[in-house]
Amino acid sequence: GDYGNGVSVSYFPVGSDATALEQVLHHEANGHGFSKLADEYSYEYMGEISATEIANNKQLETFGWWKNVDYTSDPSTIKWSHFLADERYAYDGLGAYEGGLTYWTGVWRPTDNSIMRYNTGGFNAPSREAIYYRIHKLAFGESWTYNYEEFVAYDAINRRTSTSSGAFRIDIPKNYKPLHPPVVKKMSWRDAMQKK
Repeated sequence: GDYGNGVSVSYFPVGSDATALEQVLHHEANGHGFSKLADEYSYEYMGEISATEIANNKQLETFGWWKNVDYTSDPSTIKWSHFLADERYAYDGLGAYEGGLTYWTGVWRPTDNSIMRYNTGGFNAPSREAIYYRIHKLAFGESWTYNYEEFVAYDAINRRTSTSSGAFRIDIPKNYKPLHPPVVKKMSWRDAMQKK
């Protein structure tokens, strides 16, 4: 289905202290492993994402992957356009920021920073929506239907209410180097482990 049913395995270094471990755990295990979110960071040397890479990623999107990146900056058609049109999310810093999936151009992310970019701050609204969606689909199955207003009511605790509130701080360490992007194996985790 469209919610990534099935197992996933996350692995990552423990980091230098409890804060670093917490940040990388949220990014890798919750962001990639559970929620199937894309990396929101980019490298200039990666250049523009290719049409082939976009096509490959679009195949994964049918299983609920990459709800936090898109290949257009058009605010009326971007995946999170419903948030951009919703005044309740006016202070969440949402927009179309170029760079994501490690590519410098051709990919857009919803916020300047989030846990999926620099391992700091929290999950942005489209990422929180993806987490909410997957939890409910896994808990209640195919019969559960998504309702945007129910999500917004649930998400009220996370929304910014002014320009000074919220968890999207940018405290990027000077020596920050993101981890390798996720590796997608089109096989069971048992088969992947046997190929080691």
